[in-house]
Amino acid sequence: MNKKVIVIGLGKFGSNLAKTLAMEKVEVLGIDRNEKLVEDISQDISEAIVADATRKEVLKSIGVEEADYVVVAMSNLSASVLIVLYLRELKAKFILAKANDEDHARILRLLGADRVVIPEQDAALKEAQALITPNMVDFLPLLPEFLIARIDPPDEFVGHSLKELDLRRRYHVYILAIRKKHTSKIIILPPAEHVIEKDEELFVLGKKEYLEKLLPDTD
Repeated sequence: MNKKVIVIGLGKFGSNLAKTLAMEKVEVLGIDRNEKLVEDISQDISEAIVADATRKEVLKSIGVEEADYVVVAMSNLSASVLIVLYLRELKAKFILAKANDEDHARILRLLGADRVVIPEQDAALKEAQALITPNMVDFLPLLPEFLIARIDPPDEFVGHSLKELDLRRRYHVYILAIRKKHTSKIIILPPAEHVIEKDEELFVLGKKEYLEKLLPDTD
């Protein structure tokens, strides 16, 4: 059975999220007061409607309690606060809310949002990480001390198998997946016999200090 997601607010963040979910065969209902935004996305998702989600009766009428996730992608603080409050009252299963800054995020969490994202801050964090460690091309925070990093393989890894590299013992990290660059081919939990190639990306789990040891000295 396909997941159902309601996306409230079809600006840049909301529309991109909605389209991406739809591409993954998720049933997506998009809502916005702006007719143009609704029209622009109507062919890309399951359903898009023009409505004012700050009205509790509107949220009730679209069955927010039946959706697996409800995304509040509004930049307006008062609107997002009101919507999250109503969603919690209407027993939404999981609320993902967008915030403009930490103060906004704190309010949304207090009102009951299950997860809050700050897109600009998250993007800035990734860019800062890229400047500090250029070979760590992407990362995803898990717990305060753990990350999943997407890195280019160091030169000394190329041509060697995972068994030969013995990364768990040498670096205390785990290879979760390997992807061929510029393709959709990905190997989840690659076997020990897999030989690292130069045009691959490694998805590595570990503590930040151990992940950084995989990278060349950039001083």
